[in-house]
Amino acid sequence: MRLRARLALLVAVLLTGSVAVLGGGTLWWTRSNLVAEADARLLRARAQPQSAQPGQSSQSGVVRPGGNQSPARQVALLRFDSRGCFEEAVPSELTGDLDPLPDVSWKAALSGSPDGRIRSVGSVDRTLEYHWTAVRRPDGGVTVFAVSLVEAARTTDLLLGSLLLGGGAVAALGAGVGWWVVRRQLRPLDDLVDATEAVAAGDLTRRTRPRATCDEVGRLTARFDRMLVQLDASLTAREAARLRLEQFVADASHELRTPLALIRGYAELHGRGGLPPGPLLERAMSRIATETERMTGLVEDLLLLARLDHEAADPDVETDVEVADVLWDVVEEHRAIGTGHRVELDLATGPAVSARANALRMRQVIGNLLANVRNHTPPGTVTRITAEAVGPVAEIRVIDNGPGITAADRPYVFERFFRPDGSRARTRSGTGSGLGLAIVAALVSSCDGTVTALETPGGGSTFLVRLPR
Repeated sequence: MRLRARLALLVAVLLTGSVAVLGGGTLWWTRSNLVAEADARLLRARAQPQSAQPGQSSQSGVVRPGGNQSPARQVALLRFDSRGCFEEAVPSELTGDLDPLPDVSWKAALSGSPDGRIRSVGSVDRTLEYHWTAVRRPDGGVTVFAVSLVEAARTTDLLLGSLLLGGGAVAALGAGVGWWVVRRQLRPLDDLVDATEAVAAGDLTRRTRPRATCDEVGRLTARFDRMLVQLDASLTAREAARLRLEQFVADASHELRTPLALIRGYAELHGRGGLPPGPLLERAMSRIATETERMTGLVEDLLLLARLDHEAADPDVETDVEVADVLWDVVEEHRAIGTGHRVELDLATGPAVSARANALRMRQVIGNLLANVRNHTPPGTVTRITAEAVGPVAEIRVIDNGPGITAADRPYVFERFFRPDGSRARTRSGTGSGLGLAIVAALVSSCDGTVTALETPGGGSTFLVRLPR
């Protein structure tokens, strides 16, 4: 059975149960009050008994009071003498005619007279129910007073019929309205089920219909749509990461293939005796050493990138680093190995600029940016480095007047193994692996910073490093 059918059935059962409980309570309360009223009449009649003249009994033992009584007599009387003989019977008239007499014998009346309690008994024809009580007279006889419960029976029967008809109508109407309301309220769940089946089939673009309600079902569908958006974004990011990994492996294999092929070629040539001792062998060994060094640097860069990809920045090694001290050390190192590329350090006047970063990684960032200048710009290129505090961050700019980076290549310069095809391509054979700027981006990210390649007025390239102060 579907959920809406179960809920509608539950509503119908609850309504039926409520009507039954309410109706049963009403019937009980009404009958109790009517019976209590009849008992009160019985007690009043016993307190003031009516006497009848002997000799008014008919052949059937039923005596009707003289004349037409108005209103109808409500209490029936039975009189027995001291020997148990039937003296008189006065029936009530609550049914609109003479009521059947209560079925009370002399022995029952005699045994019930001492305590005067109210008892129940049926009529002689078993059509009516009576409440009766007996009183012992001074002459030894017994008088029985009985009141018929026909009014209580009539009223309760009429009320029961009304409750059955009205309660049934209410239960049916409530079930119908409940079915309509439940179906309307659970309609978003149908959309949710359809969307779930579509997602299970692989369609992550499926969404539920937008709802303006703020109830539980509306919130559920909204959260489900949000979950699908996040799942779609996560799977898209995972697919992009997989493609980048495949590209990374392909690029690394391509970069390693050249030096390995060169080393293998020289080894095979030497094994065949094609490299006798002399200048040719020395040149081959020099090339092997160069390619080995290049391959070693490439592998070390790959290992560094892999480590940076899988480790978070350690707050224990992050300290307040004086930016000027780091820049002076890196510039002195660059001047020692890059004599053909002049570097100018332009520090802002005022308080010293500090950054919350790892000092070693910060040195490596600036060092890689200067190495990028050396590898991709011609000799004579001038590089200017500035540092200043801008709000909550420290900004370091590395600006050169070299060939620059085209606007089309600028968004991709921090990708691994990326080399521009324009004027800033490698200017010297055997230098650069396409990993330097990728390492810069990973190092800056590990220090909770950002690095951006900007357009430089007048030509050249500008790299902006932003680190938290």
